[in-house]
Amino acid sequence: MAAVLERELAPPTTYDEWLNCFELLKAGSSVNTSVIMTITEGSFANRGYIAIQFNQKLAETINEMLNNRIARFLKDLNTLISFNELSDIVPLFIRLRNEVRKCLFFSEFDFLDASVKRELEQSVRTQLDDFWNNTVNFLQRQTLEFSNTGLEDSLFLIRRIELFAKAV
Repeated sequence: MAAVLERELAPPTTYDEWLNCFELLKAGSSVNTSVIMTITEGSFANRGYIAIQFNQKLAETINEMLNNRIARFLKDLNTLISFNELSDIVPLFIRLRNEVRKCLFFSEFDFLDASVKRELEQSVRTQLDDFWNNTVNFLQRQTLEFSNTGLEDSLFLIRRIELFAKAV
């Protein structure tokens, strides 16, 4: 059903259309670029009570999207570590970075108040920076505990990946 909705997806303009788009984003295991592009072309009269509801639904959608990406990342990471496929760990981190950056789609919304965008983006950055750092620290402890040079080599590359583009 999600595939049918994606094909028929037009830039949303009403609250109901936005809710449908949010459901699509929450349901996907990865962020579909064409859906994001269509959504960013949408518009919304972001005023009054409906604006509060819209902002809340947007925040819930972003949180669920991030939680889904993190859960999939952890599952894949555990699989790679358990099968000692350490060469695939760096691409896994890169994929997470790319998926997370797509979750910042709301920054393209012209109708969204700048303070709301800033607050949402800061929340995403804080959550993901903490998760990223905790994961890297865990892997570092694993390299020390098990003297795993393959994992140490991967960590060297992972530490050079920028989760978010530096602010200018």
